Amino acid sequence: MLRFFLITVSLALSCLVNAQTVDGYKAPPAALKKLDKAKAAWIRFDFKEAENLSDKLVEQYPDWTESWMMYGQVYGDAGDQVKKEKALLRVVELDSISYPITFRWLAELRYSRGDYAAAASCYDKYIRLTRDTAGIPFRAKLLNASIRFALQQVGNARAGMPKKLGGSVNTTDDEYFPSLSVDGSTLVFTRQARGGAIPGQIRQEELFFSSFKDSGYTVPEAFQDPINTGRNEGTQSLSQDGRIMFFTSCNRPDTKGGCDLYYCVKTGEKWSDPINLGNPVNTGHWESTPFLAPDSKHLYFSSNRPGGYGGMDIWKSTLKVDHSWSEPVNMGSAINSPLDEMSPILLVDGKTFFFASNGHIGMGGFDLYKCDLTSVSKSSSVENLGYGINTFFDEDALTINLDSFTVLFTSNSDSVTGKDIYQAKMSRHGTLSSVFSLSGIVIDRITRIPVGAQIEVQPHGDTLLSRVEADPVTGKYLLGIPKRHAYRIGAAAKGYLPYSGYYVSDSAGVVTRIFHSIELEPIKAGASIVLRNTFFALNSFEILPESSRDMDEALTVFSMNPGIIIEISGHTDNSGSDDYNLKLSRNRAESVVKYLISRGINPLQLLSKGYGSTQPVASNETEEGRRLNRRTEMKVVSLK
Repeated sequence: MLRFFLITVSLALSCLVNAQTVDGYKAPPAALKKLDKAKAAWIRFDFKEAENLSDKLVEQYPDWTESWMMYGQVYGDAGDQVKKEKALLRVVELDSISYPITFRWLAELRYSRGDYAAAASCYDKYIRLTRDTAGIPFRAKLLNASIRFALQQVGNARAGMPKKLGGSVNTTDDEYFPSLSVDGSTLVFTRQARGGAIPGQIRQEELFFSSFKDSGYTVPEAFQDPINTGRNEGTQSLSQDGRIMFFTSCNRPDTKGGCDLYYCVKTGEKWSDPINLGNPVNTGHWESTPFLAPDSKHLYFSSNRPGGYGGMDIWKSTLKVDHSWSEPVNMGSAINSPLDEMSPILLVDGKTFFFASNGHIGMGGFDLYKCDLTSVSKSSSVENLGYGINTFFDEDALTINLDSFTVLFTSNSDSVTGKDIYQAKMSRHGTLSSVFSLSGIVIDRITRIPVGAQIEVQPHGDTLLSRVEADPVTGKYLLGIPKRHAYRIGAAAKGYLPYSGYYVSDSAGVVTRIFHSIELEPIKAGASIVLRNTFFALNSFEILPESSRDMDEALTVFSMNPGIIIEISGHTDNSGSDDYNLKLSRNRAESVVKYLISRGINPLQLLSKGYGSTQPVASNETEEGRRLNRRTEMKVVSLK
């Protein structure tokens, strides 16, 4: 805001210097002295004095354009758009030629309240009167492009406007920044009281949560201390399973500077104490609006730290092996503008990225945008979500409910209730409906006790990952996955052999939710699992690239159990001769062993054996049975 204010100051001063007689009005020396006093008060941020002096100027010198320019500037900075417009119209009335910037400011005012046709007319006058069109600043160019875009959007509008989220979530206070678990069952948002605040007192922000029951969300409850404190907490986001919450909090004892990013974890029904993310994510600058990517490895957030393109930029940090966060990387000029960007969110397809900005072509204020991270290279790659979601008010903080194909977001379009949470169907944005949720329970196969395992899902033949940790108290997990034909489902936990599952979806049906329970095999002598996602070329022992994640998970067994000895065995169906099947199964088992050795496993901990078709687990009379018999197994031989 300070930077914007200083830019505005310099613009106004350029109009107030050496222009005392441009409209034919000769200002007396006393008027010039009073103008200088008003400017001095304004520059030193003494706004009350600046307003008083400006009032006297226009009262004493009503035909002097400079007095009205000063008046409009002071009240415009104070947020009084009515008085600002009154001043600008008076300037135009006195002199419609010498002050081109007046028409630009009128265009901004009319654009800001959605009067796009009038804004276009004012901007056209500004261009006609401007001598140096090559020197038109970024904000003016953005304004022009946004006015034309908005006119087109309103003219082509067909969809109805979004509606407020029903129930008791929205109140006369400000509700904003909604965050949903991937299935929409948990909602967290920020609430800030609007009325009754003591003058000069910062209104308190707090975090609230609600659950979806029957056909709506329950009465919201505030998080307790130490999540909500006497300081401000807000602009949060949930991990896709709703178990990890990242949020912004200001001026806590462990702050790195002002407002920092924190996280806490839910186990069972209890939330952990918040933890400051520390350096290099948090700095002495402002960090806010965090979002954890579906792979649980990348954190997106906004910050006004040095090295960006404007005010608040969007940055990305990566979780390292030691569980610390890497030095954040700016998301680049295609996303970040000379103004402000915030509220990042990445879909589970790993490429569809949403954010809010007031620095891209839009309807006015903050708008919501999307882009493809795999191809975004310039600002033209960024797509405004358009009229029907965006308006001339502020829209930001989008979140997605995959179960109902709806989005929630914030808008301040209601002047009575302020910021509220709105909802809209997302079918008009096809990429949003290309994902669905997977949930289940992880248990010990022997004891049936819940296990807090790391769960990851990967579309077959893709490098994309969606990852969460099952709740160690309940064993429940929840994550989103992009719609594909087949998936690898992996699970790993200390004391257990890794789980390797393969799921084939019904691509013909409309599926929004899949339930898949997992039973983990405790590590003990004789325990074995099938590596269902280890694949070989046809009639070959060449390991296919999509097998790497399955075998990499097998590596964790050795790192967690240094003395373990494992047998890798190959099995075939009954197609072909016994000799051929035996040789093929032996070669395949040896290929897996060689891969594990290449990744640092001691050869003395590995055995390989081929069994051919001698140990079927299903009938070879069906294709499905033959598929199950073609497998690679991992068996614990001994533990030390």
